[in-house]
Amino acid sequence: MSEPTEKIKQPQSIFKAWKKQDQDDAIIKAQRRNNMILAGMCVLLTIGWMTAPSRLKIFIPPTLASAVTQRAGEIPKPSIYSFAYQVWQGINYWPQGGDPDYKTDIRTNWYYLSSQFQSDLLQDETDLKSSGQLQRQRFMEGIAGEAYDASSVKQLSSDTWEVDLKMRLTEYSNHQVVKDVEILYPLKVVRMNVSEKFNPYGLVIAGFVSEPQRLKVYV
Repeated sequence: MSEPTEKIKQPQSIFKAWKKQDQDDAIIKAQRRNNMILAGMCVLLTIGWMTAPSRLKIFIPPTLASAVTQRAGEIPKPSIYSFAYQVWQGINYWPQGGDPDYKTDIRTNWYYLSSQFQSDLLQDETDLKSSGQLQRQRFMEGIAGEAYDASSVKQLSSDTWEVDLKMRLTEYSNHQVVKDVEILYPLKVVRMNVSEKFNPYGLVIAGFVSEPQRLKVYV
């Protein structure tokens, strides 16, 4: 009676061996898959580490009179002031006259302006044209004796600043000075995610924090 029992037990032991082998194969496949995933992640991390310097943006202050310690992504106040000064002066440079220079200047600095300020300036151009005030040459420069001061740039939030520009605005008509005034322009400068191709600064002028103020009138 013992022989039939042995014959029954033998197939069961074979099935158990096959089952264990299947389990081992599954574990090996899972380990291989995990190894491939880890290898892929390592490749991606290596590529990211190698290309990070090319995507890192460091702002260097215009003045290097003293040593500078600058963190990545931090914009120094002199750079913000310089940006606002150059853009605003460029918009108010009409050597041939406000028509067509004003609109051309707005378009030239288009990517350095917020969408709302773009509309505001275009409307201002239309208003000045209808009142006949574009038939003039306009020039703008910093007030004599005035220079950059840290107090000229006030941080309003993590990505917003007020830049106080003290400028002298002079306008000519028929070679005669018709306006000559010193004005304080409290410009709002905002950091924005924009195309570096068109705006490498990542900054735009978003209008005025408050109304510009006349400091002195010559004409």
